[in-house]
Amino acid sequence: MHDADQTGKSRQFSLSILSGAIAIATAISGTAYAAEIEEVVVTAQKRAENLQDVPIAISAFTGENMKDMGVENLTDLGKFTPGVEMNNDTPLQPTYSIRGIQTGDFTVGSDPAVAVYVDGVYTGRGAGAEVPLADIERVEVLKGPQGTLFGRNATGGAIHIISKKPQADDTTELSLTAGNYGRQSSDLLINRQLSDNLYGRITASNNRRDAFADNIAGGFSAGDQDTQTYRASLLWEPTANTEVLWRADYGVMDQGSALRSSIVPSLQALDGGSDVYGDYALDTPTIEDRDSFGTSLTVTSDFDNFTLTSITAFRKFDAHLQQDEDGTANPDYMFGSANFDEQEQFSQEFRLNGATDTLKWTVGASYSQEKLEHLTEAYFTSGSLESFAVYEGLKMNPETFGIPQAVFDQMTQTQQEDAAVQARQYYKELGLEGIAAASFVYDLMLQSGQVDQLLAAFGAPAGVTGSMLNSQAMAMQLLAGFQPWVAGDVAWNENVLNTGDYRSTAIYGDFTWSLTDKLDLTVGARYTYDEKDFTIQTAYQNAIPIALTGGNVPLMDGNGNVIGVLPLPALELPAQPFGMAFYNNGQPILDSKLNDNWSDISGRIVLDYRWNDDVMTFVSLADGFKAGGFNSLNFGPNVAPSFDQEDVVNLEVGVKSSLFDNRVRLNASVFSYEYKNLQELDLVGVPIPSYNLRNSDAEGTGAEVEVQWAATDNLFIAGNYSYLDTEFTKYGYIEAIGETAADAEEKIGQPRVSTPENKFNLMAEYTIDMASGADVRLRADYNWTDERIGSISDPTRVIDDYQLLNLRAGWNSASDRYSAALWVQNATDEEIAGGYGGTGAAIGASPAWRYMPRMYGADFTVRF
Repeated sequence: MHDADQTGKSRQFSLSILSGAIAIATAISGTAYAAEIEEVVVTAQKRAENLQDVPIAISAFTGENMKDMGVENLTDLGKFTPGVEMNNDTPLQPTYSIRGIQTGDFTVGSDPAVAVYVDGVYTGRGAGAEVPLADIERVEVLKGPQGTLFGRNATGGAIHIISKKPQADDTTELSLTAGNYGRQSSDLLINRQLSDNLYGRITASNNRRDAFADNIAGGFSAGDQDTQTYRASLLWEPTANTEVLWRADYGVMDQGSALRSSIVPSLQALDGGSDVYGDYALDTPTIEDRDSFGTSLTVTSDFDNFTLTSITAFRKFDAHLQQDEDGTANPDYMFGSANFDEQEQFSQEFRLNGATDTLKWTVGASYSQEKLEHLTEAYFTSGSLESFAVYEGLKMNPETFGIPQAVFDQMTQTQQEDAAVQARQYYKELGLEGIAAASFVYDLMLQSGQVDQLLAAFGAPAGVTGSMLNSQAMAMQLLAGFQPWVAGDVAWNENVLNTGDYRSTAIYGDFTWSLTDKLDLTVGARYTYDEKDFTIQTAYQNAIPIALTGGNVPLMDGNGNVIGVLPLPALELPAQPFGMAFYNNGQPILDSKLNDNWSDISGRIVLDYRWNDDVMTFVSLADGFKAGGFNSLNFGPNVAPSFDQEDVVNLEVGVKSSLFDNRVRLNASVFSYEYKNLQELDLVGVPIPSYNLRNSDAEGTGAEVEVQWAATDNLFIAGNYSYLDTEFTKYGYIEAIGETAADAEEKIGQPRVSTPENKFNLMAEYTIDMASGADVRLRADYNWTDERIGSISDPTRVIDDYQLLNLRAGWNSASDRYSAALWVQNATDEEIAGGYGGTGAAIGASPAWRYMPRMYGADFTVRF
């Protein structure tokens, strides 16, 4: 539950960080030294500014920075960014979390809480956002609600990937990489000045790597990489005041998807000794395929008092993601999934910005339309239903399995799953395989009234109802039909199809007044209107065989006493249609066409004060909005098909400083936010759990510190630290699927999933100048991340804290024509779990995925 004293300590601790940083900054800002830190220019406020002059919490990384850090994609970048988590095992279903604000919905019924932009163009789906970071100018990570400066609104923050423009020179550059596990990659860059006012740039990149573990079940591998990315751009300057920039990119991904391996000891043993950190055993081929294309036209025209910018863009992708959800090769626990996506989007943004002596302003309008089709498939066997039924039966009544309730309640989820596996094996050895599924299906038939209907058809005596039949005897009646069906591991496939047509329109403005020569006031506002058309189509596509062996069944009174017997005939009944993945709350057919809309006015107020040329402090209050959406996988009677919009209000105080003649850069901020109607996806419900998206409330407080120090002309040291405390303040519950207010009350006070409380990064780089004019750079990057909750349904499932050490030794020739480097990532070969659980938990077969083991290799670059 919520601990008021602890929260007070957290806020006091956060404020002490900021007050200490301000005191240090103002006290030492006047001292003079020789070396200095390079200026970083960002466009977070739609104008080129020194990072230190922007009153927004922002982390910026240049392309060279990211290469030296070993960063290849946004997921890698998240490890080194304070307040940011990007724990993704697949680029086709990424989740980006900034300060604990994220959308964990891997379906298409909702929008992301963190907006990702590529060259100013919003990427609507995560499957199209995770791109290789080759030939990138920089990446800007803006923290807190955004919207008054961007074409789309975001509650958590924005990530802006900015590629390099064509330059007024002729350059060719080739970079090659080779490493362990068959790593081979190359990047080719060609830049040409085509005429006096026309410039072109082409890049081609590919990245290949083999799997880092073996599939002891044979047949295929998982976790390998194979991507190709191509970019082209043309920059035309028809006049001195107009710039026309065309960009296009095309990418191909064809690789094995994430490696998820079972964490249940008994399943690991049955697979022949699989291990999350060793070899694995999977039976569903893992696939990550994607073809993506994007193009944009940016026209910028400077007038006397303002600049007009137009961004017209089109993006599309087709993707196929297939995963082994149970992490085993055991046919009794078969659970595979596949997602097929076709998405395309068009966007148009117009923006005006200008400046006078006392006012800087930006106004804009945007429109976007996204069309998508998403097919979700689930693959089981009839044995999967038995495994599910055993696990559900164990959770409902562990006493029948010989486990006292008090003991069971103290077991972790993994221990409970392991007990269920052992029970299932025990039933199999006794010749009772199928008994759990028979009991489960009989209970469903009893609850739905089907048993009473059968009794009437049999001509049962008046007054005899289904509730009077001995349930164990009825399960044995059904076993004869279930046993061969379950033992045969008959294929069982289901699917659900979604289509969407989403439109978003917005107008926004942001104005900064210089109240004095030291004090600025910024006010921004945004109006957003989102409308969505959505469809969901699914139906029960499989049936369960129902047959009675015949004979006498005991009749019971309300106290469990036998009061007679009922003779039943031996007969085969019609198969029972059923949905294991898409149960739809008992609704056999679901074909719905939905429409909804959401609108909001959001904004920000910022007051910044420049104490001197080197120190600036700011306080901001920002409001963010994200439209509601639809439950994508299933819903049923009394389950709302749509969910509400979410809102975040964030209060932040920060300092930015450049000290000792710009040898030291110290930035810090503290923040506190309230999160209303956050959209939370969870695997819940009875009798069949399914993914439902609920609205809950949460709050968060935290602090971030970033320090850079040019210690000497040769030694550069940098570090950052972030603290984050989150908790649910209200947890939504869905009565129609069996949840209660008491269940929701238990979640209040719990931290958000995948949000570590503490995170620390340290980097040191030393440059050795050679007599020949060449130089050697030695670099180390260290990251420590605190433990975090891995599952909202089981707070005991904690992902341990971890540390990562990356090393790099690079050489640059005197002419800068040649570069070479040796590198190692995860140098100490730490065994780090990235995440637990997933959909396999529904049948008692939770998997986990791991971070990469030690990776090492060499880079070589030639420029001509």
